[in-house]
Amino acid sequence: MSLEISRRQFLKLAGVGAAGMALAGCVSPTAAPAGAQPAATSKNVIFSSYTWSGYETSMRDVIAGWNAEHPDVGVEQQYIAEDYWTKLQTQVAGGTPPDVGIADYGRMIVYAKDGVLLNITDWVQRDSFPLDKMFPGAVAQYRWVEGDFDSGGEGGGMYGLPSDAQSHIIAYNKTMFDEAGVPYPTDDWTWDDLVEMGKAITKPDENKWGMQVIHPAIMTKGNFLFSAGGANHSDDLKQSLIDSPESIEAWRWDWDLVYTHQIAPPPGAQAQTNPFMSGQVAMVVDGVWWIADFANITEFEWDIALFPKHPRTGRRTTSLESDGWWIFKSTAEPDLAWSLMQYLADEAGQKRFGELNYVIPSCFPEIGQEWYSRTPPENRLKVLDNIVEESHKVDYTYYDFFTCWDAYSPPIMAAFADGTDIEAACVEAAQIHNEELAAAWERFQAG
Repeated sequence: MSLEISRRQFLKLAGVGAAGMALAGCVSPTAAPAGAQPAATSKNVIFSSYTWSGYETSMRDVIAGWNAEHPDVGVEQQYIAEDYWTKLQTQVAGGTPPDVGIADYGRMIVYAKDGVLLNITDWVQRDSFPLDKMFPGAVAQYRWVEGDFDSGGEGGGMYGLPSDAQSHIIAYNKTMFDEAGVPYPTDDWTWDDLVEMGKAITKPDENKWGMQVIHPAIMTKGNFLFSAGGANHSDDLKQSLIDSPESIEAWRWDWDLVYTHQIAPPPGAQAQTNPFMSGQVAMVVDGVWWIADFANITEFEWDIALFPKHPRTGRRTTSLESDGWWIFKSTAEPDLAWSLMQYLADEAGQKRFGELNYVIPSCFPEIGQEWYSRTPPENRLKVLDNIVEESHKVDYTYYDFFTCWDAYSPPIMAAFADGTDIEAACVEAAQIHNEELAAAWERFQAG
């Protein structure tokens, strides 16, 4: 079993926790948008982002498209490969943040509450930015009602724009299925079917396995957890529900893949490279962004299926998360910063991102349709079908989520790593989560 996550996800998950918090008072007010576009003058804007393999090259390509329309504007681009959020916090505290940066839904409320981000609602309304054409769950991640503990409240201000609309996928190795004489997943398959297929494919003596365990971070986003009727917390975000019967059922099902059904590689047996791409496991659940890497596979045939249905509820919920862009409130060039962010999030930038296979698939369903229609694999469109059937805003968006996660996740991570009882781990995690939620509420209300 491997508990590794992609380099890209690691950069997103590397938490700043309550560190947002020394940010208040470090920014100054920004004027509302001017009635017309700024005149072409020699001005500069700073763009900042974390980076991973190939991303910087693609990002520079897209920004060059905007720069071609604004030749008298210099764009300083800062790409940081390590400790991005820590370095950004230092910049903000020192009064030297960028103008525009890559946004993160998990940090949005902390930053907005502390006055770090520009409320762009006036710009959105002035230029009639087509939020209504984007996936609603993606837009909600950057909308905040002041005083709310979570994002998405109706009538809230916009503190960023979504760019992509990333769900999760289940990919399967058709060659391994064929060799085992196992039929491919159907649109009506269930969790139980997945286990039976995995058993038929698994050959421990050859280090071949039916399924890769689902990473706890993916479960926490809501994948499989919500399908079972489980939840991470109560609707009012005052109580942990990690130890509810429905939540424990989902966590145990995932844990059982390794320790009961033994269809996922145990600790010590995982491949050094990606276990799906190396042909070690026949099925894997991971982010949609992996399709770009999987498309380079030549050693075997593969495809994508709809998520299996929960055998009792019939649900197959996928989380929906959106990286995006935001403007820092201290910018001296709010109109130029808005122009750049608008370009990145609107159709021109989105189409170019799609061509480059980065920051995909688009948050605009019509633009994303072209990417979903590509091959390989043959059934890439099933990813979109799953989103349309049932998707849920990623459950990383409440205030100071990362501090809570850093505290309550170790018992669950340990259970997957060493086989200790998952139910006991969920109970322990819930106790810690309750303490962390209470502390987060105190910080939130004291600010």
